[in-house]
Amino acid sequence: MQYFMISLFTASVTMSALALIYMVCTSFLVKRYSEKGLYYTWLVIVIGLIIPFRPRWNISPVFQMQISNETLPFAQTIERAALYPVIATSISWWQIAAAVWFIGVVIFLFYHALKHYRFVKTTKRWSEVIMDEQILGLLKNLRKEMNITKRIEIYVCSSAGSPMLIGLFKPRIFIPTVEIAHDELRYILKHELVHYKRKDLLYKYVVLVATAIHWFNPAVYLVANEIANLCEMSCDVEVVKNADADVRQLYSEAIIGVVKYKSKLKTALSTSYYGCKNSIKKRISSIMDMTGKRMSIAIACMAIFITCGTGLVFAANVIPTQIFENDGILVPLGTVSEELDAQVDLDLLTQTVTVVRGDITVTMQIGSNILSRNGEQITLDAPLQIVGGRVVVPIRNIAESFGIEID
Repeated sequence: MQYFMISLFTASVTMSALALIYMVCTSFLVKRYSEKGLYYTWLVIVIGLIIPFRPRWNISPVFQMQISNETLPFAQTIERAALYPVIATSISWWQIAAAVWFIGVVIFLFYHALKHYRFVKTTKRWSEVIMDEQILGLLKNLRKEMNITKRIEIYVCSSAGSPMLIGLFKPRIFIPTVEIAHDELRYILKHELVHYKRKDLLYKYVVLVATAIHWFNPAVYLVANEIANLCEMSCDVEVVKNADADVRQLYSEAIIGVVKYKSKLKTALSTSYYGCKNSIKKRISSIMDMTGKRMSIAIACMAIFITCGTGLVFAANVIPTQIFENDGILVPLGTVSEELDAQVDLDLLTQTVTVVRGDITVTMQIGSNILSRNGEQITLDAPLQIVGGRVVVPIRNIAESFGIEID
């Protein structure tokens, strides 16, 4: 649990720092790189928040054991061996922190699940299926044009302040009761269909999971908001792709027309047109920008590299594979068991470690520098210790007790 919580907090800090830097750089990158590429690059950071564990590289010097004519390299990474954690008799601070974190995750998810449930229930109550043949024909033609075979129903909802798409498995489009011109409606419906085709609702679910895991971190809420804004911007660009200035202006006017009515309904699991004044300005500017932009593959690769590299930033969650003390090397007890193929027992009551290999039995006690080999007492280079909740032992003395030489 300690290892998980430290990994979680480490990932939260490092990925937040990366996200804030990327957020600042986005305003400059958007001038050269496509909004779509920048939008999907955020997915790398989101996954980095969800999966707190990172690859680790150990640069410690390698030592070996010589058994007869066979050489066995010791494990150099914590992940290889069962390290025999010392079980505390009382609740630790890490357990308390884990309990608080878990309760926070449950409350966060319950709140958003309840909010979404009420949202869906309200839309069902205050919406009507659109039966207008002209609108249905427009939607059918757009689906055919975009190669969408899934049936998508369209409703008019008096409680919806802006067009929106909901439903991961049963998609539905809601449009407000305000009057929308037919030409504008075409681009509004296409906007929601682009959301569906790109699986933006699934993306929103992933972002919600990341936010739930890091509910204690204010930065993740900024990240979620930035992703939502960039999602709408990239969708706008897709709608007016290859369009001329007149079409772009018409679409911009359609957006301004619907965002005037602030939605009474809001959920993290739906698309929406509304936003703050600054985000609307950015969207209009992006729509009217007709310059060619490159996909940000290099930016995404850099984000992946940095995300994987964040495992090297903090070493607090890694127990050293080698500890040097009094010219002796201490290694995790589990390493001894794995490499020697020996039976290792830890008596928590007496704090005694017993290692059996063949006809040789070695006993040691945590905190003592005396080793007993079949009754013969040997002075250890260093006493057994507990480091990070794990038992570490002097490897040279253990190896020599079994007739093994260390190179």
